[in-house]
Amino acid sequence: MTKTEVTELNRLDQEMLEALRARASAGKRSSARRHKLAMSDFKEIHRKVYRASPVDAFESREILKCLERLESQGEIRQMGRTDKERLELPINIWVHLPPPTIEPEVAMPPLHEKMSRVAHEWGNRKAKQLTAYVAVNEWFMSDPDLIPAPLCERALEIFGKRKFLTYFPEPEKAFREVSFGWLFSDQRYMRDFLDILRSEPPLLTEVYLAKAGKRGYASMDRGDILFVVENYTTCWSMAEALKTLDHGLGHLAWGIGKSFVSSVRSIRPDHGVTAIRYFGDLDASGLAIPLRADKEARAAGLPPVVPAVKLYDALFELGTPLPGKEKPVTRDRAEALAAWLDERHRERAVELLIKGERLAQEWVGLRHLGTANAWQADVR
Repeated sequence: MTKTEVTELNRLDQEMLEALRARASAGKRSSARRHKLAMSDFKEIHRKVYRASPVDAFESREILKCLERLESQGEIRQMGRTDKERLELPINIWVHLPPPTIEPEVAMPPLHEKMSRVAHEWGNRKAKQLTAYVAVNEWFMSDPDLIPAPLCERALEIFGKRKFLTYFPEPEKAFREVSFGWLFSDQRYMRDFLDILRSEPPLLTEVYLAKAGKRGYASMDRGDILFVVENYTTCWSMAEALKTLDHGLGHLAWGIGKSFVSSVRSIRPDHGVTAIRYFGDLDASGLAIPLRADKEARAAGLPPVVPAVKLYDALFELGTPLPGKEKPVTRDRAEALAAWLDERHRERAVELLIKGERLAQEWVGLRHLGTANAWQADVR
């Protein structure tokens, strides 16, 4: 196999290469640009990645093909001595390591008075840490509405820009990834400084909806609608907003992401649920969840899982589409996922999905839920 026959490595080859680098460099000098690896190690990793069997008669042939693919890309080099078998394999290989990443310089911007303490730390911080300071500083400079907000909603306000995605690809989770310096090392101080409300997820019990006549954690004691929210922050914000509203919810539930696909079957006729409404992220997985849950619900003789139309209206209005961690999908796949949404949202959702972009549901935060009226139609 010549170098021109392979233009790029496939997913399994990439996984193999990462595993080879990790094994070859373990306990070695970090500054070295290549490390020796025994063929016995290569075979072990190859079996794990490609799910091959050591008794496979064609194993040596597949290993040789893998070696040639990796070598054609300059990722490894086979060493001279071989095992003298009929299909000869090298006894050892060199595994080349990528050059160290040079962190970009992050210039210190004009600082808001609340961020003046950053100045003395600037020269001692890594690029990701400095980017976190830049994001918070820009937020203060924008003269934000300082009404307290839950952690993920505040994070999305601060980090929800394309320029911060390199270090914070899921901006609503940014505060989970920083714990340094005068601002981020003390969670209590950070919450006070950024006006963040505590909104921990509920402690779930085995009995959730409970039996007829009894109510579980998510009971709203008003009606017969089960309202499911993908992420706990938005679920918490809705619970806060609903305290002062007239609504028809019997239960407000945190779907726990993909778990709702299975947990929807825990609903029984004696729970008195006559409608199931859902609100989640607008991305491929965020639409696949209610689509699959709806299929499970119908198969169990339950009400269909339908979108909270007004909340999705608000998400399209308030949210900033950002590239997500999920890859773009084909138009056919996007249309199949978006078919679960109300007709007026489908085409915009398709365009998001084929671009690999997303709208995090936390864009519809406590501030909006507490001041807007249109979304209340979804809970009546």
